[in-house]
Amino acid sequence: MGPRLATGFTVVEILAVVGVVAILMLLLVPSIQRSMRQASSTVCMHQLKEINRALQEYRLENCGWLPDVSDPATDGPVEARAAAWYGGLIPKYLGGLPSLACPADPLRSQITSKATLEEHPDPDHASSYGMNGLIRAAGLGHVDRFGPANPLETILVADLGPDVMIGDRVSRNGGWLAWDDGFHPGTAGLRDSWLTGRHFGHINVLTMGGAVQRVRTAEMLEERISNYYGDCSAGGCPLCAEYEVAHYSFAPERLFWWTGAIRRIE
Repeated sequence: MGPRLATGFTVVEILAVVGVVAILMLLLVPSIQRSMRQASSTVCMHQLKEINRALQEYRLENCGWLPDVSDPATDGPVEARAAAWYGGLIPKYLGGLPSLACPADPLRSQITSKATLEEHPDPDHASSYGMNGLIRAAGLGHVDRFGPANPLETILVADLGPDVMIGDRVSRNGGWLAWDDGFHPGTAGLRDSWLTGRHFGHINVLTMGGAVQRVRTAEMLEERISNYYGDCSAGGCPLCAEYEVAHYSFAPERLFWWTGAIRRIE
């Protein structure tokens, strides 16, 4: 009988294959994760466009007003407040709660835990997105009457944090973006700040002109806010040029809390 030929793999060969597979996994997993996060950011931008469509439909049926914004000096409240600004959109204009949940939001499941806002345990905080708080504070919700000078550069809605639970609940300022929410580096303000960097250190921002763009926030989360920024003031920001109140500045991306005159800040 002749010599038998080995038909199996040796231990060294198996270890070599396992090593190659492990190296490939180490190379591929970060790429896959990045692709998934990029896809989440793309879905988020699409959702902001849908929110814009819903807001414009709401305005057409409510005499030009954005939801949950009133002007006591003229018309008074448009309608009774219902779970922040987005309460006026759901379900007639926007559909259900998933439309308010950013795919990259770590607290997404908290937002979509119930089918409707009426059933939600915390409807004032049931959104991954917030509206520009200055619009409400200054009574600027009638876009045709008090519209900004540069709508494409004026913030309307953006990603809203924080991305952690505050106690046993999501705490998101009733769905409003505060121009100064008391954030200071190295303090608890970092945890409670609405500003987030959930998209690779960026947020997605919808402007009053309907444009959606990504804005880098990683550095902003590490810097103290100021009451004046030269490039912000040059862009027509009344918070800089007129009121000099502390605020986050998005001027490097040509985005502003408002462009043009405002009548008051409550």
